[in-house]
Amino acid sequence: MKAKIIILAAALILAILAGVQFAGLRQGCDSFVPSMACKTRHLGDYEPSLRGTAGDAPLYIFDSGTEGGTLFVMGGTHPNESAAILSTYVLMENLALEKGRVIVLPIASISASTAGLSGFGYPSYYSLETAWGTKTYKVGSRLASPLDQWPDPVIFMQYPSGIGLCYEDARNLNRNYPGRSDGSLTERVGKAIMAILDEEEVDYAFDLHEASITYPTNHAIITDEESSDLAFMASMMLDSQGIGLGVEISSDSLRGFSHQEWGRIGQVHGFLVEVPTAFIDRITGPMTEALIVQGKDEFLARMSSLGFSTYDYTDEGLDISSRCAMHLSAIASILEAGALMYPESGIIASWPAFEELGQHGVGAFIHEPSQASILVKPAL
Repeated sequence: MKAKIIILAAALILAILAGVQFAGLRQGCDSFVPSMACKTRHLGDYEPSLRGTAGDAPLYIFDSGTEGGTLFVMGGTHPNESAAILSTYVLMENLALEKGRVIVLPIASISASTAGLSGFGYPSYYSLETAWGTKTYKVGSRLASPLDQWPDPVIFMQYPSGIGLCYEDARNLNRNYPGRSDGSLTERVGKAIMAILDEEEVDYAFDLHEASITYPTNHAIITDEESSDLAFMASMMLDSQGIGLGVEISSDSLRGFSHQEWGRIGQVHGFLVEVPTAFIDRITGPMTEALIVQGKDEFLARMSSLGFSTYDYTDEGLDISSRCAMHLSAIASILEAGALMYPESGIIASWPAFEELGQHGVGAFIHEPSQASILVKPAL
């Protein structure tokens, strides 16, 4: 009897500890310090059915006051891909804008950022060292939280193509474009993002991602045929800087993906930037904060040395500063190419990229929180 009481007490303690961790991730949020004045809007402003829901993510609009093109940068399609979100914070905290507008959606699938993957042994947070102290960020899930969208269908039928996909893709934002107002939470998020691109007359749109070392499409700018010239020119510019991002042209038969559906809006050049990370691979050691920040894993390095990877991954790994540098350099290079090919939609903007992040590390560009700090959370 005494043993049963001890076991019951231990189970209760573990349940309480797990509940506290879950509640912290569910209710917690990131923050950033903008480099200049910005206007905050929410996805619900573009798709009213999202107002007050767990999908009503904030976005931030920076306006130079000088007429020009509009840039849209999005992270957090999959909030377990930490560098994609961090890249948006680095951009907003260090943006210098002289012409045009910049719209940033740091965590597109904000419901997924509240879920986490602790059941798979993933950490719920990671931390960066800065000149002023330690800054902590959340680690989310690939999929919207089942607390916000459930149950999953047996087979997910992508709208409007009718293509049958894995059941969990119903909560994967990057299968849910162009979305619909009377659909699931994730479909409504997709609909809102399409409305942003259309209503704000976006010229260049970026969906930032990280891919596992063994994933077939990696270390690349992915786009449709219409925007491929921009991507190839940018790839050559990046290659001259020692950044070997290739170009993948998306098949027109693919439906539901950002890089394919965004380009169906007349003026939009849409790009998905995929950079390699050890953290979301399945053949690694422990899933730790260090793996997110330092990007080193001996098992992946051994696999890569034997030719079983799509990226030349070495013992040096690929840290989060390098991954952010790839994202931010890709955006800058495409804007540079765009200024040559489409001068009428010019944007003059800058932020730290390859050289600065490589020399100083990403922590050097994270600003100390103050009263100017903005919280990134849904408009619940």
